[in-house]
Amino acid sequence: MTKRQWIVSSILTLAIILIGAAVFQMLGKKKESTIKPGSKSELIRQVEVTNFTEKDIPLEINLDGRLQAYEKINLMSEVTGKILPSEKTYKTGSFFNKGDLLFNIDSKEQEYNLFAQRSRLLTAITQIMPDLKFDYPDVYPKWQAYLNDFDIEKTTPKLPVISEGAEKYYLSGKEIFNLYYTIKGLEDRLTDFKIHAPFSGQFTSISVFPGSLVNPSMSLGQIMNSYAYEFVAPIAYDKISYVNTGQTVTLTSPDLSESWNGKVSRISKQIDQSTQSINVFIRVSGKGLRDGMFMEGQLMGKTLKSVVEIPREIIVDQNYIFVVAENRLVKKPIEILERSDKKLWVKGINAEDKVVIASVNNLYEGQKVRI
Repeated sequence: MTKRQWIVSSILTLAIILIGAAVFQMLGKKKESTIKPGSKSELIRQVEVTNFTEKDIPLEINLDGRLQAYEKINLMSEVTGKILPSEKTYKTGSFFNKGDLLFNIDSKEQEYNLFAQRSRLLTAITQIMPDLKFDYPDVYPKWQAYLNDFDIEKTTPKLPVISEGAEKYYLSGKEIFNLYYTIKGLEDRLTDFKIHAPFSGQFTSISVFPGSLVNPSMSLGQIMNSYAYEFVAPIAYDKISYVNTGQTVTLTSPDLSESWNGKVSRISKQIDQSTQSINVFIRVSGKGLRDGMFMEGQLMGKTLKSVVEIPREIIVDQNYIFVVAENRLVKKPIEILERSDKKLWVKGINAEDKVVIASVNNLYEGQKVRI
């Protein structure tokens, strides 16, 4: 390209750019804005509201915990001997009735020792009879009657009534009292060889069987009362004042479509330091109950007078709610009396208040709303 052509081309390019800028500026001045002053609209939220009315509400305390047998004991041997066969051989899970013989320990040696001691007492009384006849004729007949009723293989009869004075000192010198109370101790010991059921129930475990040799303090098994249970439920310390012994409690199991009625039998005086709760013990019985079963219940507390029950999720800033007044949101303070996992019982809400009951997290006071 020659020098002349290069100059002409540059002038034409510059002219085109200047003409384009002028046209763009002219068109921009002619265009009118579509946004008119004052036409910007405020965002209006749609809210759901309801009215609440005051009423008297009996407070329900929700309970949950484990069921346990009211009576559960470990059977221990107090004597030495061999387990003898009985009419029924018990195993883990076996049922029994109150008074049934659970374990029979061989007591032959103990019985023979007892017979020997009774024989010594019989001999001692027989030897003093001549002296009683001549020196204490007034007491001789009652001791003669005692000897007539005495049987070595039967329970030793109670000694005759002994008068204070010479008779008492004379019998003491002959060791009659010593022999008698030694025998009564052996008779009481003999009852330890037969272990009877203190209540009706079942074996939860068993450690020995016929032929086993047992020693004192040896475990024989564990039994529980399968007809009486106790439900243990922790209750918050601030609600324990609503609970009294004798109150009726309805208990249910999440796994069964049944319910049972129990009564508060005891209230612990000790506070669980980790949960700040107090254990309440509820007696309950009935079919279908099992030791260790998880259960739930409702206990009726005091009646709250003239309160409003609201859902927890409508609370803002701990103790406020939103109400609608003249199509705008207003934060209203309330007094919370009691609370549960899902509900609150409060004061401060009037029947005419239009309370916002949904999606309160993104709202703010003064916001324009539509019901």
